[in-house]
Amino acid sequence: MKVIKVINNNNLCVLDDKGREQIVSGKGIGFGKKYGDTVDSLQIQKTYLITDSELQKKMISMLREIPLEYMVFTNDMVEHIKKAYPSQLNESLLVTLSDHIAFAIERKKKGIEFTNPLLDSIRESYPQELKLGEYCVEQMLTRLNIAMSKDEAGFIAMHIINARLDTKMSDVYDITKMINGCMEIAEYYYQEKFNKDSIAYERFLTHLKYLAQRLFQNKTLPQTLSEDAVFVAMIKKTCNKHYKCALCIQEYILKTYQKDINDDELITLTIHLKKVSTQADF
Repeated sequence: MKVIKVINNNNLCVLDDKGREQIVSGKGIGFGKKYGDTVDSLQIQKTYLITDSELQKKMISMLREIPLEYMVFTNDMVEHIKKAYPSQLNESLLVTLSDHIAFAIERKKKGIEFTNPLLDSIRESYPQELKLGEYCVEQMLTRLNIAMSKDEAGFIAMHIINARLDTKMSDVYDITKMINGCMEIAEYYYQEKFNKDSIAYERFLTHLKYLAQRLFQNKTLPQTLSEDAVFVAMIKKTCNKHYKCALCIQEYILKTYQKDINDDELITLTIHLKKVSTQADF
């Protein structure tokens, strides 16, 4: 590897033998280095290959400010998270989570901790992401001797959700609240608690996640089901109760988020509601 930029004593921007620009970290790896020098591979602790140029700039900026120990820790956490989602994570996760963890640790040292108002909603809608957040918090105690609250696991989960949905961090809050709101409306409508262990519930929850993601990315299902007038009439007649619940959810989304769902979304939602409501806990 050849040095193309010295970030600081612990971080270098280099070109590998395939001509790819990478960032490498290691204690003292940048000391005395200059453009064109060769990097000793034995000094490299972590290698970061970031293809997005803007993300790379942010990464370089953070490396100048964040202790190497925190960067190495975050990279290990991201690698662990990737095992759960091998092909569904935006590469921005390393950058955003590094920044968040470093800031959270500094806050903790000053005795400042934030409450996560979405923790219960995340637990309901994104249990796997929350478990990964809890793992990161456990590792912070084990490896860094920093004890964080359960709320911090929720904040980390939000970054994972953001990387999975490939959306803006500001949208994660609304998406999570929307999913939880839709679920609450459905359970109130049927006056039943859904069986969270059922396949139907898992599919309904997954559908709500993709519905919310589509809405906040201004995407919709193609109008194919609703073009079949006979099929639509049949759904409205045989699933009338569930169709009315779907209309309630449509109204909630429109009034709360100023986003409308089309006829195909309504029909698909109706079918999921029919399935999940028949497997409720009585």
